[in-house]
Amino acid sequence: MRDKLLLAGLLLALGVALVPIFRPTSQSRPGQDLPWQITEEANGAITVFGLTLGESTLGEAIAKLGNRVELAIFRGRDGLLALEAYFRDTVLGGLNARVVLTLQLEQPVLQDWLSRLGTGKRLPDGSEQFPLDEGDAELAQELPVTSLTYAPRVELDEALIRDRFGEPGEQIRLPDGARHFLYPDKGLDLRLEPDGKALLQYLPPSEFERVRAPLRQAAQTANSNPVTTQP
Repeated sequence: MRDKLLLAGLLLALGVALVPIFRPTSQSRPGQDLPWQITEEANGAITVFGLTLGESTLGEAIAKLGNRVELAIFRGRDGLLALEAYFRDTVLGGLNARVVLTLQLEQPVLQDWLSRLGTGKRLPDGSEQFPLDEGDAELAQELPVTSLTYAPRVELDEALIRDRFGEPGEQIRLPDGARHFLYPDKGLDLRLEPDGKALLQYLPPSEFERVRAPLRQAAQTANSNPVTTQP
């Protein structure tokens, strides 16, 4: 009941910014698939938005999130490749959001797929984006989802975060004013901007340190006294 009341408040706050709640291609209903509804599985995996990281495939994600998806290989400044699926506009639990999925594929296979693509698009952070061709896009539907990034259209605040997600295991403040609420057991890194915009990254708890370590390093390098460990 509390989830339903909170959802109603968020919908009212958004007003005309909302798109219609129901889409023919989206299998999600208001009150379900909310970002704080995280299930910790017996094998250590987590399930969020009906997807189990490391097990659910891109095809299953498309059935859940809708078929308006873009697939691309990204090459970072370090040369490492990643395959991502971008849902520009989906509805989960009645809330409009953007979702990015990272898919599991070995570097040699990614390199082979990349060799068949044309010139990439350079992004502001120095990485490059290569849209996937149709044939490989079909093959990608069988790949497991390894991490999920969720960007809600609604604005969040600290009180709401603590009420819905609970006390973070750690909070890190970065020099740009953004705060990261870290929930290692849930595999969640919630970044909150000063203007209330939020970005939530979900990954297997066993891999959480690869997210936390760079945040600690960035904050400590800036001498911003950033880390607050919760009891």
